[in-house]
Amino acid sequence: MKVLIIIPAHNEADSLPAVVANLRQHRGDAEILIVDDGSMDETQAVVERLRVSCLRMGSGIGVGGAMRAGFRYAAEHGFQLVVRLDGDGQHDARSVDALLAPLARGAADVVRGSRYLGEATYHAVGVRRVGQRIVARLLSAITGEVVTDPTSGFWAFGPRAIRLLARHHPMGYPEPELLLLLHKNGLKTVEMPVQMRERFAGRTTLRGARTALATAHVLLALIVVPLRPVVERSRP
Repeated sequence: MKVLIIIPAHNEADSLPAVVANLRQHRGDAEILIVDDGSMDETQAVVERLRVSCLRMGSGIGVGGAMRAGFRYAAEHGFQLVVRLDGDGQHDARSVDALLAPLARGAADVVRGSRYLGEATYHAVGVRRVGQRIVARLLSAITGEVVTDPTSGFWAFGPRAIRLLARHHPMGYPEPELLLLLHKNGLKTVEMPVQMRERFAGRTTLRGARTALATAHVLLALIVVPLRPVVERSRP
């Protein structure tokens, strides 16, 4: 099955060479697509040197918009499996096979990587971790699935999810809303343990006001998304 690895990137020029090298070492068979979400650094020049596929967004539209573009690319080019990982180096390519395994045996439509399952070595602290736990419990209650890491950026998607998300992937900072959308439309998701590392370079864009805005968006999604009609009951 054709595998596409999508890396949404915003100002990750310093990290991308190591991220791509890590992927080529462990999943050299997969095509890599970097979706450059309006970067202001040298990301575009770095991508050209790395010889990977690239979509260039004209302005920063957020991870959700970048991923929707990536899913459209996957659908148009006949990919059956998609892996999403971040461009900052926190996700280890050695976990890709574990994420793809449930899809290959038909046990799920989508697999979510969790930093808090198994022998996890990464732990968020303070208010951020408290917020994650609250959102995880709410998502678990709404979906009836075990959710331990509601903001993970390490996912794998099968054919049904690719078709759906090429048109309807949530925008902005979308992970909890994405899980609700998948549940609402009858797709099965499961969690698998993954290892999380410190980012290779740079710093997260989720700081200060952006963190508050993202939190407000998540809480609104928890109320609104379950009330929406089914988008399309994806065929098997």
